[in-house]
Amino acid sequence: MILGKCPNCDGDVIAINTIAQNQKVVLYTCENSKKEHDDSFQFVYTNDSTCNFRVYSNVFLKWNKKGFSKYEMKSLLDNGKVAIRLYSKKIKGEYFKYAMLDKDYGVSILWDEEVQ
Repeated sequence: MILGKCPNCDGDVIAINTIAQNQKVVLYTCENSKKEHDDSFQFVYTNDSTCNFRVYSNVFLKWNKKGFSKYEMKSLLDNGKVAIRLYSKKIKGEYFKYAMLDKDYGVSILWDEEVQ
């Protein structure tokens, strides 16, 4: 499933069902970002990989957001940012922040701006 254009290289961003850290997740990756296991079983980019855009659907798990949906990723690729719902155990409630595209990490939370 093609979700949009890669912000790094203008290739297609696709969704792939995979397993990471023994959990089923969706990997949103550029079609030009290719990885494989090397001799020491590390996951490394291949020689023909020309992009490094990759975002796992559990990227916001640290802030108690169970998953980053395909709809949210598509909206992020189309608009450059998307409002996401997070949950705080400390305040025992939910709050909203913007997630935005990040060249190094794929996606980051914009902590300084409030969601309208």
